[in-house]
Amino acid sequence: MHKTYLIETTYVIFTFLVTEKQQGGAYSASYIGTALRVGHSGTISPEWIKDNLDGAAEGVDFNALVAMCHREMTKRGGDIVSIQDITGDARL
Repeated sequence: MHKTYLIETTYVIFTFLVTEKQQGGAYSASYIGTALRVGHSGTISPEWIKDNLDGAAEGVDFNALVAMCHREMTKRGGDIVSIQDITGDARL
């Protein structure tokens, strides 16, 4: 099982992937962020983006893992504006 989401926050768009590592158990999640807008501090360097927008985590509870990743994305990119399930989208 895997799920792929496109998550837009105030300043970043994240591609968020959650996969089931074992049947009925452990999950792995990763997200890659792309900055949408420059904040008040000036330009965002590529190093900052790589080090601070991307992330990964693992857990045994799907909902708890997704909630934890959403909190991290909010810390890095601002409030969540939209979440789109793009699992199985033929355009990808």
